[in-house]
Order: sequence, then C-alpha cells, then structure tokens
Amino acid sequence: MEKFRIGVFLFLLLVVAVLTFSLTKSWRLYDSGYEVTVETPEELKEKEKDNILDPNADLDLEDGTGKVLWKQYFIYPVGLVTEAGGVGPDGITSHARNLFSVNLKSGTVKKLFLRDIYIWDFFSGEFTKKIISNNIDEPKEDTLSIEKKLIIIAANLDSNKDGVLNHKDAKRIFIYDPDRELLEDVMPEGYQFKKLILNTQKNNLALVVKKIPMNTSLELEKKKETPAATVIKQEIFSYDVNTNKGVLTGALD
Repeated sequence: MEKFRIGVFLFLLLVVAVLTFSLTKSWRLYDSGYEVTVETPEELKEKEKDNILDPNADLDLEDGTGKVLWKQYFIYPVGLVTEAGGVGPDGITSHARNLFSVNLKSGTVKKLFLRDIYIWDFFSGEFTKKIISNNIDEPKEDTLSIEKKLIIIAANLDSNKDGVLNHKDAKRIFIYDPDRELLEDVMPEGYQFKKLILNTQKNNLALVVKKIPMNTSLELEKKKETPAATVIKQEIFSYDVNTNKGVLTGALD
C-alpha cells in the first residue's frame, strides 16, 4: 500500500513538473518574445543567398514538429510552442521563430524569414473545421479556401519599441506560395491584423484590421506624455489571392 502511495505521489509530481515546464516555456515565448537585431542591407543580402539549413542551428528534424502539406512540402517550425485555440483547422495556436519549407520532390529548402521573428500562428490556407456550440444543434462548419498556400500570422517589426518581438507587437498576415517559393506580406501599410473572417469565396482572404497607433505607449512614457483619447476604428480588408490586390472597406461608423 505504501509503495502504491509513493507511486501515485511520484506520478502527480511528474505531471506538475511537465505542466510547469510547458507553461513556463510558453510564457517566456509569449510574454518575453525575442530580441530584435538590427541588420544592415549587406547582412540581409548575404542571408538571401543562404536558404539551406544552418548546420550550427539547434534544429531537430526528428522532434515531430514538422508536417507535410499538400503531399509535397515538409514545413518545419523553429522553436515551436503550441497552445489551445487558434484560427487553423486543428484548434491549436502554433508559435514559432521561423519556418523552413522543404520540397520533397526537388529537395530544395527555403527559409521563409531571413531572421527570426515572432510567428503567432501558421496553417494551411484550405481547411474545413466543425464548430460545436452545444449538444443540441448540428455542428457548424467554418471554411477557408486559399488554394495551396500557407497562412502565417506574425510580428516582424518591433512596433512598440520595447526591444523584443512578442504578442504585444502589431501582427501582420503573410502568404507563402511553396510552388513559387514566394513569401508576401499582403496587408496594407500601417495596419495590423486583428481577426480572420472565414466562409469567404475561393481564394479570397478577408481580415479585420486596425491602423497601428502612431505613438506607442512606450514612446509616450519616455516623453512623459499622456496618450490622446483617440479611438482607432476597425476596418475590413479583402484580398484577392489570384490578382494580389486588396481593398479596404473603411471604418464601420
């Protein structure tokens, strides 16, 4: 009986340790973010030439975090941390520092971002997921139909000037086309992503967006100023993936 109690105690202790480690790791990524490094144009050009996996990087392709999309591309996230929720089909938010795309036919490797950024979530642009609101009504289906594209929600600029990239910075939407090895920031200049609108037409990406405030709270704090009580209204941005053109609806008054 005593051995059984000790076994149960050790098991519970192990569960607490695993949960503590997971939450601490997630908190560090989610709240502390990453250090922002300012690079010269020459350094960026050098990185553009290097799209192969860095042999010195701490990458473990056996860790199970990578997945195959469209039966041809192996997408590997660097520094993956997952949490419940998210917009994508599996109901999980996938945070990462960078992404690699490996073409399983040609063998080519593409590093999506030249330097590490804060990726809040990423998922295939074509999915259907069931939403169950209660036990009585039939499950509702939400869909997104952006053909063979990877949707990435990320903060690549230190918008609040606090020295790190994290969830407090303005997030933008990137679309990656694996066939063309092309990554595009599809959002209008000066706006940040707020929400993805589902159930739109094929290859139409609709977003709730908001203008990025000109003066951040940190800048105002340094100047010892009080932020003006200006309400920045949300708008809808509709982007046609086929034509690479988008339109802002304007604020809803």
